[in-house]
Amino acid sequence: MLRFKRTADAPIFEKKPLSTPIRIVYASTGITASTTEVVGDVRTKKEADEVWFVDIMSKYMTIVTEGEKVVESGNMNRLGQLMNENHALLQQLTVSCKELDDLVEAARSAGAVGAKMSGTGRGGLMIALTPTEELQNSVAAALEKLAPQVWKTTFA
Repeated sequence: MLRFKRTADAPIFEKKPLSTPIRIVYASTGITASTTEVVGDVRTKKEADEVWFVDIMSKYMTIVTEGEKVVESGNMNRLGQLMNENHALLQQLTVSCKELDDLVEAARSAGAVGAKMSGTGRGGLMIALTPTEELQNSVAAALEKLAPQVWKTTFA
C-alpha cells in the first residue's frame, strides 16, 4: 500500500506495510461521469454552505486518519465500518448515485464488511472489503448479477 501526499514540490509516496492481506472486490456501474462536472457541483454546494462543507470535510479527515491506523493494525471489521461511513459522506456530497448505492448495498448484503464508491462518482466503481477468500468469492458472485464488470484482487 502507498500513502500519497501532494505537496508544492514533488509528491510524497510512502510505502506502508500490511499486517494482514486486504481482499477487495471492485464492481463497475457501467456509467461514466464527468469529473469536471462532479467537482463543479461539489464546489457550488460548498460555496452555498461553507459550514456544511467544512463539517463533512472534518468527518472525512477523521475517517482518513483512523483508516490509515486501522490498515496498519489489520482490523478489517473497523476498516469496513470506516468505508461505510465514508460512503455516507459521499452521498451527502451528492457524488454517489442510485447505481453505486445499489452495488454498495448488494456487497454489504452479501457479507462485505464495508463498501463504498470509488473515484469520481455518479457512476464508475464501487469497492467492497472482503476479509476472507470465501467472502470475496461470494460478494463477487452477488455483484456479478448486477454489474457489467466485477474484479477481485488482494493486497498482501
